[in-house]
Amino acid sequence: MSDSPPQPPGDLPEYVVDPLRRQSASRLRQIAQWASELAEFKQGNETPDPELQATIAEAVERAGHSANVADYSGVPNRAYLSVKTPDGTNQYAYWQWRASPEDDAPNLNEYICPVDLG
Repeated sequence: MSDSPPQPPGDLPEYVVDPLRRQSASRLRQIAQWASELAEFKQGNETPDPELQATIAEAVERAGHSANVADYSGVPNRAYLSVKTPDGTNQYAYWQWRASPEDDAPNLNEYICPVDLG
């Protein structure tokens, strides 16, 4: 056992780190258990809305493109359809997915086509 406390991950914000440093060992164990359960919950509850997926798929197909993930090279089966509206007007369909289960949010995507969700 070391004489100095472990260092937090470099990307953890100070507003998270500072209050944790002030907690007892017992409280830190409670927080760790809760954080683990919260992470599992968030990971398991971030599935895309099936109705929205169907709406986007129809728009992609109307635009003349496939809405089948298997038709896209390099896009994993776990990818789902997403629409971005970068300028507030035009809509663009993308496949979106996480590089790994540890990632907090989808961080990879592949452009499909412009769409109109009407």
